[in-house]
Amino acid sequence: MKYFPIIAVLALALAGCSKQDSNPSAAEDAKKATTTAADTAMPTVDAAKAEAASIADTAKATGEKAAAESSGKVQELIDKAKSLVADNKFQDASGVLQQLGGMNLSDAQQKLVADLKEQIQKALVNKAAGGAGSSVGNLLGGKK
Repeated sequence: MKYFPIIAVLALALAGCSKQDSNPSAAEDAKKATTTAADTAMPTVDAAKAEAASIADTAKATGEKAAAESSGKVQELIDKAKSLVADNKFQDASGVLQQLGGMNLSDAQQKLVADLKEQIQKALVNKAAGGAGSSVGNLLGGKK
């Protein structure tokens, strides 16, 4: 009899542990809520994708336009430098070529600029050598 209350408490405890309280309607409600949220979010996601694609297209077009304008400006400066070299204005041509320093040049444009710089350097050296020769001639009494 002494053990009867202890056995009764253990029996009730074990009976309580074996009872499974499952609520299938809560799981179904959670599943429905998830499905509803996903269905609601899909149009928003699709709209965001469309907007991102539109922004990407606009950025690409803007970049292409800027590249075309930059290329036109580069070619304009190269043509100006060529004209100045033809007019024997080598210092001015060199200044124009300096403006091309920070710009992106195509391979053909880089070669053209290098050729123009070489022409300018040769012309300046020849001009300096010619000027030095006439000065020496004047000192020696060659020309009066």
